Amino acid sequence: MRYVEVLPCPALAPYVRCYWALEASGPQGAPHRVMPDGCLDILVDLSDGVRPRAVGAMRTAAVVPLTFPTSILAVRFRPGGARPFLGLPVQELTDAQVALEELWPKSAREGWERLAEAGGLRARFALLERLLLERLPARAEDPGVAHAVALIEAARGRVAVRSLEQVMGVGARQVERRFLATVGLSPKVLCRIERLQHALALLQGPRAVEGAELALAAGYYDQAHQVREFRALAGLTPGAYARERAQAEVGFVQSPDAAGA
Repeated sequence: MRYVEVLPCPALAPYVRCYWALEASGPQGAPHRVMPDGCLDILVDLSDGVRPRAVGAMRTAAVVPLTFPTSILAVRFRPGGARPFLGLPVQELTDAQVALEELWPKSAREGWERLAEAGGLRARFALLERLLLERLPARAEDPGVAHAVALIEAARGRVAVRSLEQVMGVGARQVERRFLATVGLSPKVLCRIERLQHALALLQGPRAVEGAELALAAGYYDQAHQVREFRALAGLTPGAYARERAQAEVGFVQSPDAAGA
């Protein structure tokens, strides 16, 4: 299995976190645990024709089958970055997948079929970027939400949701409504996901942090709070997650050590 991530050009960097590709072959498939990361992806399955689809932000992890052989090319948008390209409130896609042809007119989909014809990953990534540049919005959809999301990411989820009312200059209901429309998640859920992602990075780091030390470093109240959050968002405890990775019972294509340049 080969998993690759590539950074976008500066013009798309405010919207796109990365492009990624997954190629795998073998006698049989394997399950993979996909963790929530606050992002929405446009995923193009090249294994059998070209079938682009939008995969909304996830609120909980999912263990999905990976059939062999497979060839997938995708764009992973930053939280809130997909809204200007898709042109609809993205909470309609949360925890769901929708064929791109249902979201874009035929003129907007033209060119995507060429992804299967492009030779090699470098050419495919370049074509994918050109297709997005053709739909580059003139301005950010909601600068207030973009600023609030940046604060949440910088603080690794340690942000009081009430403080976002001051940042955005609106009341709690407006903050919630605008986050759902732009990110697909409430600010509270995005904070929880960012904190989980930070904890996962600590678990996977060169010096694995565990137990109460992990809870403190990741910003949980205590170890019990950490375990509850892992169960709710990741579907298993921190210890079970570490064992699952070590024993390779389930794959983790999102893992940093799976990605190459």
